[in-house]
Amino acid sequence: MTIRRIKREDIDKVKWDSCIHYANNGTLFGYTWYLDQVGKDWEGLVEGDYESVFPLIRQEKKWGVTSLFVPELLPQSGLFSIHVLSKTRIEKFMEAIPDEYGIREFRFNEGIGATALSNFSVDSHHNYHLLLKEGWEKIVKNYSPELLDVLQDKSFQKFSVDSSISPEVLTDFYLENHPNAKEEYKHTYLRIIYNLMHRGTGFVTSMRNEKEELIAANYFAFSHGKVISLIPTWKGDMGKKSLWKLTDMLIQSQANNPVKFDFNIAMGNLGVEHFGAKKTTFYGIKENRLSGIKKWLVR
Repeated sequence: MTIRRIKREDIDKVKWDSCIHYANNGTLFGYTWYLDQVGKDWEGLVEGDYESVFPLIRQEKKWGVTSLFVPELLPQSGLFSIHVLSKTRIEKFMEAIPDEYGIREFRFNEGIGATALSNFSVDSHHNYHLLLKEGWEKIVKNYSPELLDVLQDKSFQKFSVDSSISPEVLTDFYLENHPNAKEEYKHTYLRIIYNLMHRGTGFVTSMRNEKEELIAANYFAFSHGKVISLIPTWKGDMGKKSLWKLTDMLIQSQANNPVKFDFNIAMGNLGVEHFGAKKTTFYGIKENRLSGIKKWLVR
């Protein structure tokens, strides 16, 4: 197994993205264009002719220490491969990480199980999926009573669904109302949405009340057999319920298709507890390989 370290400017974008597209565990978050938006300064480890790829996202810390870290807008990453994600393959990639990275933090995607990471000290993270192939009639049986009451609320007869709002309006609404949104990421949000729209990957949807005020919005992205909730946002209690309504409409439109709805709660919980979704686990690694006083000064 030959693993090369390749700087971002030398990465063959077509081959890298082809690996992500065909990988057994490919995700939206592994493509070069997405990493360029959230990672800024990154490089990759590549097996063979881009059969497996592993993005390394770097950050300069105090005392001249270079670290690998997980950007806020990158829910999951890690090793992607068209081959079996075996324990041996993962260990080989971990061994190939340059020694200059004294602090290392990774968050592997859901395609890498605990068994393959058994030689590492890992922490657990959780997400939720809903199998849409089961059909809406079966899915709705697991909805909470509160959600069912919301879906029958006649107030929605006066509300309107708006799928024509611009990325700028969506981003501003997100910044104004999402508790974890940060102004410094405004242009990153915009570039991600425009890239998705340019590729025809998903769509924006929103709800307006009887006064035509925007009260709920989200972007649903399609990738690797999943529909992903990307930036769920709402304003007020009725906005939250409107987002549930929009999510149910999405589920109904995709029901009976062989896809999963990915609640992607790392980017915002739109009310997963009400939809009867299945809890999934993915794993992260944090390592401090510094020595002496730096090990305690730099974290």
